[in-house]
Amino acid sequence: MEPTKQTPVIPPVEEEDVSFITEEEITRIRSRVKKTPTVISMTQEFVVQLQRARNEAAVPTPGGKLPVRAVYNAFGQLLYLIGTQTEYAFIRLVRAARGAFALSLRAAAALVRFVCGPLWALFTSIWNDVTAPIRYFAGGVNNMREAAEAGAPKDGRGGRARGRISRRTYRKMLFGALSYLLPVGALIVFGFTVREMLGANFSLGVSYNDNVFFIENEGVWDSAEKMVQERVMASMGSSIDWNSHPAFELRIVDPAARTGASELADRIISASSDQIMQAVGVRVNGELVSIVEDGRAVQQLLDDTIAGYTDGTHERVEYVHSIDQVPGIYFTNSVQDTTMALQSLVYGGVLSVRVIDLIEYDEPLAYTTEEQESDQYYEGTRRVTQRGQDGVQHVVAEQTSVDGDVVSVVPIQWMVTVEMQPEIITVGTKQVPYSYATAEGGTVVGSGSMIFPVPELSYITTRFGGHRGIDLCAPAGSPILAADSGVVVEAGWHGSFGNYILIDHGNGYTTRYAHCTDLLVGVGTPVARGQMIATVGSTGYSTGNHCHFEVAVNGALTDPAPYIGA
Repeated sequence: MEPTKQTPVIPPVEEEDVSFITEEEITRIRSRVKKTPTVISMTQEFVVQLQRARNEAAVPTPGGKLPVRAVYNAFGQLLYLIGTQTEYAFIRLVRAARGAFALSLRAAAALVRFVCGPLWALFTSIWNDVTAPIRYFAGGVNNMREAAEAGAPKDGRGGRARGRISRRTYRKMLFGALSYLLPVGALIVFGFTVREMLGANFSLGVSYNDNVFFIENEGVWDSAEKMVQERVMASMGSSIDWNSHPAFELRIVDPAARTGASELADRIISASSDQIMQAVGVRVNGELVSIVEDGRAVQQLLDDTIAGYTDGTHERVEYVHSIDQVPGIYFTNSVQDTTMALQSLVYGGVLSVRVIDLIEYDEPLAYTTEEQESDQYYEGTRRVTQRGQDGVQHVVAEQTSVDGDVVSVVPIQWMVTVEMQPEIITVGTKQVPYSYATAEGGTVVGSGSMIFPVPELSYITTRFGGHRGIDLCAPAGSPILAADSGVVVEAGWHGSFGNYILIDHGNGYTTRYAHCTDLLVGVGTPVARGQMIATVGSTGYSTGNHCHFEVAVNGALTDPAPYIGA
């Protein structure tokens, strides 16, 4: 029988007592690694260092690679080291946080003790002082009862009978209790008094010249004093020595007994001097102008003055100035004689009366002028196609008079009764089919040959001789043409010619066209030979529709007939 192989028993070894690898093995590994590259040898050494004990798998063959088992084992050992170190760091962090929290609690407790300790001691001391009388009194009562029971004779049953406390003992206990109860009672009475005083109606008593007034506060006195000063200053330059020296005292008085500022001012004046009287101040626009004894005479004057205007025909009657009467107490030397006061009102311009009347009237509504363009007329033509006519509007206005003189008329309503007709001027835009010649400098010069100026001629009534020109009759509104090119030098109204036009042809010739209805060109307008310049009419000194035509050579009138073939 073969002997059984015994496995050698290896005693357990603690990790902390043995290194991961022996010095002999490290020497052998380094000798093999010398033959490998530096990076590979460092990696292999790092992996071998991570073995927990002797591990043949971690020993590479000479010149060979690390076994896979060594790499797995090294990776596991690396994770183990990371986990243990992380856990230890976390445990240290928790311990530090717990220590900091405990330290903060101790600091907070110390702070509370530092702040609240004195307060607690103060409140405890106050409570002990307040409750001491009660505790002492209760203790005295107990002591007295025990003393009475101890001195009582024994009864037949071996006990002690109840004894009586002497009057002296009662008196001593009572006086001791009163010594503590009296301050408490005084405190209660004080609180009740304060409450009643705070709820009372206090007023300010003012003592002045043996008179007593009750007011709400000193502001009422200041207001009354200011009113008095204003009356003194407003008393027509009068003067009186008045200086208030009141004495103030706080009193409990019913608010109904208080005096207001206005009444107090009257009472102050009454108490200040015997040189006062009831009078009426006359104020004009808020300014005191006179003081009279009886205001009825002033009111009668005001009523009589305005009665002369209130006859029922006016819209409104009123005084120009605001006149008020203010009854009150005034100094005697400020009161005027009533007659003199009335005269000062009459001759001082105070009683001016304003009268407002509603009036109606018609006024012309001026016509307007409008321009309209039309291609029915040639350029440069301006023709009045509608005569302007004024309209009429009815006006209602407020007429204001002061002492009979009209000072303003203000219209308040307007109503048009006749519509205005605007004047319409038609401006020609049609291109002129003819042209005119101009000399050097732009001056229009006639051709020297004239055309007949009235193409729609009916007949000729008057010829040159006892007449300045020739009269060419035609229907009203017939066109009048420029006999030759030139510039209009006159265009307008003449007492004899009526509406007329004078053209300078620039060659010594001028032509005139009179009694026209409409003038279609104005002064300064250049016109061409044959251009329509006006229409036939019968304006001025005329008995029928015709065109009075003149021709002048170098300013001298000449017979127009040869020039126009008439």
